[in-house]
Amino acid sequence: MREKLLYEQVYAELKARIREGRIGVDARLPAPADLGTEFSVSAITVKRALDMLQAEGYVVRRPKHGTVVISADPQPAPAAAVRGATEPGAYPPLPANARAEGAPLLGALITSFDDTFGTALLASMIGATSGRANLVLKTSVGEEAAEGPLIEELLAAGIRGLAFQPSSSQSIPPLLMGLLARSFPVVIIDRSLDGVPVSTVCSDNLAGARAATEYLFELGHRRLGLITSASRVSTVEDRRNGYVRAHAGAGVPHQEADEFHELYSVTPGSRVDASEDLAKLTAFVEARPELTAYLVSEHHLAIMLRRACRDLGRRIPQDVSIVCFDQPPAALDDSPYPFTHVAQPQAELGARVVEELFAQLAEPGAVTKHVLPTRLVPGASTAPPPRS
Repeated sequence: MREKLLYEQVYAELKARIREGRIGVDARLPAPADLGTEFSVSAITVKRALDMLQAEGYVVRRPKHGTVVISADPQPAPAAAVRGATEPGAYPPLPANARAEGAPLLGALITSFDDTFGTALLASMIGATSGRANLVLKTSVGEEAAEGPLIEELLAAGIRGLAFQPSSSQSIPPLLMGLLARSFPVVIIDRSLDGVPVSTVCSDNLAGARAATEYLFELGHRRLGLITSASRVSTVEDRRNGYVRAHAGAGVPHQEADEFHELYSVTPGSRVDASEDLAKLTAFVEARPELTAYLVSEHHLAIMLRRACRDLGRRIPQDVSIVCFDQPPAALDDSPYPFTHVAQPQAELGARVVEELFAQLAEPGAVTKHVLPTRLVPGASTAPPPRS
């Protein structure tokens, strides 16, 4: 049995029980933990199956009552409900203008963007849609609860396809599952969603992190640290996996104690002050003077690490080397510090997202996975380790 079909099988079985009356209307489904035991699947698999049932109008989740069956044969919501379809499980039909001929309207929902990552991607999407489609952009600022309502707004505006960057790889809005069930064009940006039949376009973060770590080994470093945000998205997971695999490939012992993942201020929507993270990171670096190099999951954290090292009197790169992901383009005065970094093909990512949406408009239900190569760009933040 393929792992990616597990949630579909749970969904199909529960749907059959409801439609055949084995689980009646107003009846409560077994608790997710019990369903997980019955089907021998994980809690995430159960959640995705329940999300699909809710998105299609079979069930609703009610506080203190669990998941309750509300219909054995749900009907599409009326067109008048497009803007106000807030009843759990309701899925608004596409507005008439979403099916109109001519240049389609495409939607993009991303967490956030800046010159480090996002601006170039969006510029590429705008260029790729020029003369072919109109593009409307919304940002979730990393708020999972905002994603469903924002998708509803885009649907109400008449979009015919959605480019979506989830704020989490652990859960996705039930409304999105309903869209996928109806073969609505959707492309996930910069994330991988295991077990979900949806097109994705992302960078090869695992290979990029592995190449960056191997580069530090080639310079002579043997005790490395890993710094990431507290975000639990596939991007961060892949970068950690690349770091770990590089250790294994080089025969260098990997120590989890040399990893630090508790930085929150760089996460979209976070209310944690950067000074709090800086204090924690400085304490981590100070406690591990044996670390001579770090792989850092993003540029903003590399700046924070450089500041922590400076406050501790440790020079970059003479005492400590840093490799990060992404680097904002230099201004005419070359003001951004030139970190050695893993560059993502943002322009190609954006163009590929648009092409995938058009491909799905032509062939609804098509699912493709694109993993684009990264490249390592040497900068001023790396050097051989200091001599003992």
